[in-house]
Formats: sequence, structure tokens, C-alpha cells
Amino acid sequence: MKTILSVLDNRSARHVWWFSFGFVLLLGVVSALFNTRFLHEIFYVFPIIVTSWYGSKRSGIILSTLAASLLLLIKAYQQSFQLILVYSYWLPCLLSFYALAVLITNFRNVHRVESVAADTDSLTGINNPRGFYAELANELLRSSRYDHRFSLAFLDIDDFKRVNDTLGHAEGDRLLKEVAACLKDTLRATDVVGRLGGDEFACLLPETGQNEASEAFSKLTGELKSRMERSNWKVGFSVGLVTFERLPEDVKEALRAADELMYSVKNSDKNSVAHRVWRNDQT
Repeated sequence: MKTILSVLDNRSARHVWWFSFGFVLLLGVVSALFNTRFLHEIFYVFPIIVTSWYGSKRSGIILSTLAASLLLLIKAYQQSFQLILVYSYWLPCLLSFYALAVLITNFRNVHRVESVAADTDSLTGINNPRGFYAELANELLRSSRYDHRFSLAFLDIDDFKRVNDTLGHAEGDRLLKEVAACLKDTLRATDVVGRLGGDEFACLLPETGQNEASEAFSKLTGELKSRMERSNWKVGFSVGLVTFERLPEDVKEALRAADELMYSVKNSDKNSVAHRVWRNDQT
């Protein structure tokens, strides 16, 4: 079952619908061949659940209608057709399947909203630590499988506390939201940004080597500086950028490498980018 669901996770809603429809037809053949008192209707629940979860409410209702109608045809085939079957058998099946499709779709929608909220920073709308670490873990798996490089950056706002102390926390929150917006606007759509806490942000650049990462952060820091000047925020940015040509052992090692590099900038000149390449000869 787990294997089937993992396959469905990587398929489009259209493919899932046709898979479920084929399963319904197979169940119909089995139901027609074996005329028993066993409640075979219960097996039609599975394809309806799958279609409603991976597709839409409409696709779940359509499949429910087809399944209930197929069951009615089977009943008519096995017995002499009587109009009472429509009311005593088909209609209850149809309404039960409809209710199931609607419940599964509504539950899925609530689940997705809660999942997104659990991974999203409430102030800036980007990934929170939980969401960012999950994305980084997935990138480690992809990079290991396909032998890809990636880059990871930690970014800390210099003198952010001064903004909070002199201009108030509301202005500080506005600054944080502007930084998050700048990261999303300037980096690629495939890049991942997150707020790890306070005034510290992280950026994950999949399949990005040394030169591409340097160019991206040269552009990014220039845009950050421009936006801060427009709002008269006297802050800078200390950035630790690591390009992993050799994969780290795990998420913790990747995070530690970028974090330590960022703090080396923070403790020296501030407001600059330190870039390190993690190669095979490094530990």
C-alpha cells in the first residue's frame, strides 16, 4: 500500500483518475463474475478516496457516479431489473459515494492548509525553520542521487536591533518583510528561502555552482542595499555562502558550515559576503 501511494504522489491528477477508473472497472468485472452476498461495494471506496485526495471534488463525484451506476448495472444483470433498485440500491450507493468524495476532498484541503501553515513563517510568508530544513533535507537526497552541486547561504541583518530600538518593532517587522520579499523577488523561483529566526535568513540554491552562486548573491546584496536605502534603514548584511561540490554528511553539517561562515563575517567586517567551496579535500 505504501508503495502504491508513493507512486501516486508522483503522478498527475489525470493519471490518478484513470488509474482509479480502471480499478473501478476491474472491480465491476469481479463483482459481475462472483454473485455473492459479500458486500463488495466496500471495495469501491478505495478508488473514490484516491481520486478525491489526489484530484478534485468534481473528479471524485464523477467517479462516484460511474461506480454507483456500474453497481446498478451489475445488480440488473444478476437479477431481473426492477425500478425499485434505483431507489433502494443505486441512490443510497450514489449518496454514500458522494458524501465520501466530499469529505475526503474537504479533509485534504484542510490538511494542505495546515501543512503549509506549519512550514511558513507567519510574519514574512516564507519558510520557517521547519519548512526550510525539510527542503534542505530533500535537496541533499536529490543531490546525492543525481550527483548535483548546490549552494547554501546564511544571511544576518547587521544592526537590526538598532532599528527596533529607535524606530519600533513595527518598523522592524516591515524591514523583515521587505528582506523576505527581496529574497523571493531576486532569486530564482526554484531557490528556497527561509527565516530561521529573528533577523537571520537562509537561502538554498539547488544545482548551483561557485560562479552562479557568486553572481546571484552579488545581484541580491545590491538589491538589498538599494531597498534599505530607499526606506532609510541603516542596516547591512553579513552573508556566509557555501557551495557544496562534495555533499555534506547530513543537514546539520551543511547548516553548520554556512552558519559558521556567516558568523566569521559578522565578527569581522560585517556587511559583506564570504564564499567558501566545500570540496573533496575538505572535512
